[in-house]
Amino acid sequence: MKSIIKDIRKDRRMSFIMYEDYRKCMLCPRECGADRINNIGYCGASGEMYAARAALHFWEEPCISGDRGSGAVFFSGCPLRCVYCQNYHISAGGSGKAVSEQRLTEIFFELKEQGAENINLDTGHQYLKQIKSSEAETKRQNIGLNLLFT
Repeated sequence: MKSIIKDIRKDRRMSFIMYEDYRKCMLCPRECGADRINNIGYCGASGEMYAARAALHFWEEPCISGDRGSGAVFFSGCPLRCVYCQNYHISAGGSGKAVSEQRLTEIFFELKEQGAENINLDTGHQYLKQIKSSEAETKRQNIGLNLLFT
């Protein structure tokens, strides 16, 4: 499956929104307190949201993937550093492209159009502020899919 992530730096109508919470980040269980506006946190994330892949994913548990696949968005960065991580090249390897909140909302709808059973947000907790903004917009536009954090 082809990923629908595209680099927003090529899309001049997008702009990043920075959050004060990123000046002393406590968004994940690690609570590293990093200033993610000027640096990166333990998770490897800055104030910009990065995602490495967005596509239908058929290899989760059947209750998540269903018959049509889960609309998975794999975010870059993760504070856990699990030794058994199957997505290490994404979660800790620096893969991914910058994605704005508006583009993330568009991705959710594109996954729905492809037949996604749900939207599955993989290692996205370090971008919770941006994701919540996109979630609010998808609810406003009545996406009709559940958002799952995995």
